[in-house]
Amino acid sequence: MTVAKKNLLQRASTLLGRDELARRLGIPPKLLEAWIAGDATMPDGQLLNLSRVLDRVAREDRGK
Repeated sequence: MTVAKKNLLQRASTLLGRDELARRLGIPPKLLEAWIAGDATMPDGQLLNLSRVLDRVAREDRGK
C-alpha cells in the first residue's frame, strides 16, 4: 500500500476512531487494522469511499 493511503487511513482513524471509521467504510475493524499495519492492501475503490467519509465529516463539522 502506498504511504499516502496509509497516512490517510491513520489520520482518518485518529479523527473518527478506528471502530467508527471501519463502520463508515463498511468493513470489519480487523481489516482496517490490517490496512493501517500494512498487512493487507486497501483496494482503490475503498480509497474513494474513504474520501466520501472524510467529505461527510467535514460537512458535519461545518454544520455545527
